[in-house]
Amino acid sequence: MTDQYKQRYYALVGGRQFHTALTVDPDFVDLYWYDDNPPLPGFEKVTPVIAIRHTPLTEVDSVHQVEWFAEYRGEPFKVTADRGDSLLLYYLGGNEPKARELGLDVEERLIATGVIPKSEIENLREVDTVIWPEADSRS
Repeated sequence: MTDQYKQRYYALVGGRQFHTALTVDPDFVDLYWYDDNPPLPGFEKVTPVIAIRHTPLTEVDSVHQVEWFAEYRGEPFKVTADRGDSLLLYYLGGNEPKARELGLDVEERLIATGVIPKSEIENLREVDTVIWPEADSRS
């Protein structure tokens, strides 16, 4: 079972959506094919059920990053994982005393996390951001 709250990437290519991974080369992404049908041309089978195509960004319509955000007791958080009846949250508030007051684990300066019951989470939302093409290149 996949964790719906895990940060993920996808690309749109010719109207199709592909799971995507960023690469060390900023001009390429890896597109993933998870389908029982044979992969499209250019995809290479890496397992019996997964094929990958190392693809230049010039052949991609857009690349998206999907993340989840929420509030807990009025403070901003990024959701990083599902823990059943709770969510693992990363504190975005940058206030160490407030993080301690919320009962979070302060791992180091300005880094605090906590596992919070879903019933106490507010304004849980998915944010889909186009990361390529960059905003100024779309205008």
